[in-house]
Amino acid sequence: MNVRDRFRWVFANLRTTLKPAIRLQIGSTLIFVVTFVPATTWFLNALVARSGQYAVTDDDLIGFAATVPGLLFLLMSLSFVLTIAFAEQAALLVIIGHAMGGRRISISGLLYEQAVRLPGLLRLGVEQGAAYLALALPFIAGIGITYRLLLWEFDFYYYLNVQPRSWWIAVSITGALVAVYAAVAGWLYVRWMLAVVLLLFDDQSPREALRSSWQRTRGRAWSLASPLVLSWMIVLVLSAATSWAVSAMAASIASSATDLNVLVPIVLGTLALLAIIELAGLIVGKIVHVMLIAEAAGGDLMSPAEPTDQARGTRWVRAGWILGGLVATGTGAAAATTFMAEIETERKIDITAHRGAKRRAPENTLSAIRAAIDEGADFAEIDVQSTADGAVVLLHDADLMRVASVGRRVHQLTLAELADIDVGTWFDPAFGDERIPTLQQVIDLARDRIALNIELKYTWEDPDLARRVGELVRRNEFSSHCVVSSLNFRAVTEMRERYPEIPAGFIVFKAVGNVARMQADFLSISSAKAAGDRVRSIQRRGRAVHVWTVNDVSNALSMIEMGVDNIITDDPALIRTMLDDWNGLSPYEKVTLMLRDLIVGLDPPQPAEL
Repeated sequence: MNVRDRFRWVFANLRTTLKPAIRLQIGSTLIFVVTFVPATTWFLNALVARSGQYAVTDDDLIGFAATVPGLLFLLMSLSFVLTIAFAEQAALLVIIGHAMGGRRISISGLLYEQAVRLPGLLRLGVEQGAAYLALALPFIAGIGITYRLLLWEFDFYYYLNVQPRSWWIAVSITGALVAVYAAVAGWLYVRWMLAVVLLLFDDQSPREALRSSWQRTRGRAWSLASPLVLSWMIVLVLSAATSWAVSAMAASIASSATDLNVLVPIVLGTLALLAIIELAGLIVGKIVHVMLIAEAAGGDLMSPAEPTDQARGTRWVRAGWILGGLVATGTGAAAATTFMAEIETERKIDITAHRGAKRRAPENTLSAIRAAIDEGADFAEIDVQSTADGAVVLLHDADLMRVASVGRRVHQLTLAELADIDVGTWFDPAFGDERIPTLQQVIDLARDRIALNIELKYTWEDPDLARRVGELVRRNEFSSHCVVSSLNFRAVTEMRERYPEIPAGFIVFKAVGNVARMQADFLSISSAKAAGDRVRSIQRRGRAVHVWTVNDVSNALSMIEMGVDNIITDDPALIRTMLDDWNGLSPYEKVTLMLRDLIVGLDPPQPAEL
């Protein structure tokens, strides 16, 4: 069959399968959310905990991935995802098979079939997951070699910001490697796409099913893949267009609504409609996807299996539906109650100037600290590291290439040598006299004027950095006017143990595991990763939440609504104005603004527009 004929076959059979397939997807999703998600989250977090801590983050992720628990984590995570997808495929295939045979099957029977087939589907998921991971290894090695050859001479941040020719060569090679891996992995998926069908209807073992699917799809990969890709493109475009239209209409109506009695139904109705559109698109996409697989398998394999004794399955599934309904109802009520109870319209939020006011002056300089003070920041975030003679100075990168066109690293230079290097002209010739300051100079400038967030930068193995900073802060009696943070969790632990009077926070860039349980006085997370439930989970454990880097009104409003404790920004004047406007609103106006912002994809209005 050509692509057109395959789609004709799908639409000809879609009518008889659509209704039970939708019911199945809703039931499976409910059971999945209530049981499978918590169970797998617990298992994977327990696996991470074997590394000796609650979560593995940032630079440690690469090292963790190379350990036995790390490899198991990757394999099991991928296997769980594949198993879930295969279980959904299996149930939809049973529906299609019965529909083609003119028979009907109950949803309870379908779910029972899923449970019976789950061990085989799990083995199928593990075997395919292992194959995809093994395939990725040479590509990961290639990316590592590319980085080592082209992006190793200077600090990575230099390449990211200046983007010399070597950067673009490395990006091109990396992009090509990723594209090739995606193409090969996609080709493997197509060659194995009939495995679930063979497992279900031909009573083959997982390994036999993979081998048989490989044989049956030989020479057909492109003709099988193209309709799958095309169908998803159509579904995603239609779903996105519909969501945009609904959001735009809701925005037009909500922009003029000031009464909560009017605004609340508009917002909740819009959110529900957007969720339904997303869910409908996903369900239809999955159904068409599996029907294309069924068509590719041929009618000889798609005859329904012998009827099974579904009485026991029916009882269990009905009990599951009742339990799931009760849990879903309770969860929804609890979520609504929690949302209303945890709205804190009066929470104090501090503003931190990222590397000083870096949009007004060269970063990590005394001029940047003065600008942060002038712009009303509560904290100035600074990056510190050690020189060759043990002085603690301010600099973000490992070397001075980006800020002074000097390729030498900080720990190779003495304080006296740094005193001759201009670190201001790159920003503006007016700052040509700017030099790298010491932490002592910054403390003297900041005292009684602004607090400091001192980030420990481990651009090299520096076992004394935490001690040097801690002793300097303690000697200056500055502990109550600063916090210390780092991407290095061992440094945070050392600071908390040796200098408990200095609040120490952990900066989380990427993580697996339960970050909220990590022992730190505060957690600093990307605003892109911030979510209301995550913020509240961290705060319930007595830890403050700092978010970075927030440079626009829309993002700032979202962070304020989440109730974060500290906003880190390159533009403290903008965020100060935003926060002052927010604090000038009444609680009623704040809740109204928060409700408007819940409409997904809308640019929130300025507070002054209320």
